[in-house]
Amino acid sequence: MFKLLRTLAYIAIFVATIITAVDVMSFDVNFFKDFYSKNDSATEIGVSFSDLMLSTEVLLDYTQGKYDSLDVTVTVDGRREMMFNKREVDHMVDVKNLYLGAILIRNLAAVFFVSVILFDVLRKRFSFEQHWHAVKNAGVIMFALIAFIVMAAVIDFNTFWTNFHLIFFRNDLWLLNPNTDRLINMVPLNFFISLVTRIIIASVTGLSVIIGCVYIFVRKERNA
Repeated sequence: MFKLLRTLAYIAIFVATIITAVDVMSFDVNFFKDFYSKNDSATEIGVSFSDLMLSTEVLLDYTQGKYDSLDVTVTVDGRREMMFNKREVDHMVDVKNLYLGAILIRNLAAVFFVSVILFDVLRKRFSFEQHWHAVKNAGVIMFALIAFIVMAAVIDFNTFWTNFHLIFFRNDLWLLNPNTDRLINMVPLNFFISLVTRIIIASVTGLSVIIGCVYIFVRKERNA
């Protein structure tokens, strides 16, 4: 029974690691700034670069729950107007709820992992050898999942991204129009291709570090 708990604990910490990678990569303001600069996004959208960055910072802070609204004004053709329309705002409500839900899962997964480890230590039967078996089992599951995601994204990213939205959103507000909605011009498909790539690399790196650390302790335990 405890073998299963250990495996679930490492699956939990791996999930927490992936969600953390999503969190860190998705809210990297410098990534947005570099993307906007390379793609001349401000000119395409019709706003100044400073207004675009301000809107982005408000957008990210709102998603993280730091702001209660997406009210941000920009200058367009000499006129001040709201950056985001109602459809965009309504969609971001869904995005915010999805993000906050993911963070809650991340935190609960981390607590579960720590609880299992502490319980194992208190039982005075802690062994890195036992945990190595759990890590290997959990690692196979998670790397298989990542491999599936990578394969789906590489074969047809557009279909992959559409299916992602169909799974996690229960309405069609995510179907934005580049002619009327600035949000989709801020973060078009090629933006998400770059972002998902960064998330996958960060996730694999994080999982590899955890697995590597456990393996090092296993080797030390075996040689003790």
